[in-house]
Amino acid sequence: MNNTKKILSIFVGKTFIKLILLIGISSSLFSQQKSNNINFIFANNGYGFGYEFEKFTKSNLSIGADLRFYDIRSDEYAVYDPFFNQARIIGEKNIIMLPLYFRLNYYPFEGKIANNFQPYFLFALGPMISYDGDENIDSFSDRFSDAETQVNPGGSFGVGINFNTNSTNTLSLGLGYDFLKVKEPIHNKKDYGGAFLYLKYKFSRE
Repeated sequence: MNNTKKILSIFVGKTFIKLILLIGISSSLFSQQKSNNINFIFANNGYGFGYEFEKFTKSNLSIGADLRFYDIRSDEYAVYDPFFNQARIIGEKNIIMLPLYFRLNYYPFEGKIANNFQPYFLFALGPMISYDGDENIDSFSDRFSDAETQVNPGGSFGVGINFNTNSTNTLSLGLGYDFLKVKEPIHNKKDYGGAFLYLKYKFSRE
């Protein structure tokens, strides 16, 4: 287990460093605008949030990092327990997935329609880390300190629309599809991907 964690740490560290270097190189080559975004994600297997860095290389094309946190809640549901007069969760899981993606956004109608309305296509690809915590441990830190961990390739694609409210802030709404497959089954399931809806808030722009 310790050797596995060391290998995982080295692999993820190198991948993340390469991603940051690629973004840094692209930033030095192009003088287009950069932005930082927060994403709120509602997926068919759970929910999550993320951070997105976007750098325009052309007026209609941007690249960047897409870092997400997914709390997987598939196959969980609440039932009423009349004996204790309260609801309880059936099929509770403690699965966390952390996609670390390189992302590309393409704006096909840039310059052709109003600037405050920007449709785009998104493509994201990179490693995805999954943690399967022990549901029998109450403490969050203890639950994931020795959790079963995997690293697998992941990705997503989708469409979205930017609604530019002013010079710095932008709201976006989009729909996409995630590819979140693990090599070793987690709770007898390998595929945690599927459709997702996201709301993006652009909180800074340079």
